[in-house]
Amino acid sequence: MQRDTKRTCSDGEPRAGSASRGQTNLDFAIGVSLFLGVLIFIFLFVPGLLSPFTASAQEQTVSADRAADHLTKSVLGSPRDPHSLRTHCTVQFFENTTGCAFSPAPIAKQLGLDPATQSVNVTVVGNASSTVTSRDTLCWDYGNDSLVASTACPSTGTNLTRGETVPAGNEATVTALRVVWLNGADVTVVVEVW
Repeated sequence: MQRDTKRTCSDGEPRAGSASRGQTNLDFAIGVSLFLGVLIFIFLFVPGLLSPFTASAQEQTVSADRAADHLTKSVLGSPRDPHSLRTHCTVQFFENTTGCAFSPAPIAKQLGLDPATQSVNVTVVGNASSTVTSRDTLCWDYGNDSLVASTACPSTGTNLTRGETVPAGNEATVTALRVVWLNGADVTVVVEVW
């Protein structure tokens, strides 16, 4: 059986080009390359369009830094003498009682964070022993009016930690550190937000 190799248009005129020509390898390669290029572009471009509407670690970093600065420069300290904490204000903050520039409230709310979406933990750590590398969570001992390690904290003392316990293995936790002066000692305020 022989095919009619002469093709005509609807008006009866012969068509231009070869009647035996089909899709070549080059046509196929160009089409597939163009399709894959558009598909890759879509997968790379669309997430960038949506990223302003999703929470990111950058937001947590800003929140942790802002909370640490707010605590060390104004709430527990003084704007005239930043990074030097007032002992009575610091103890009252960790007891969650009324005093200084705050009133009793959840810690996230006191630091200007959204308690529904952000959790926070604030801890004061320092060297309460003779070991140079020691980094103990500190406690205020009312009997001696001094800072001691939380492991040696008397029942009447106040542990200088407040907020939820940081979940183990949480990679979304952001930590802000501020070295401050408290009751004659260099200590570190650790603010963790997740």
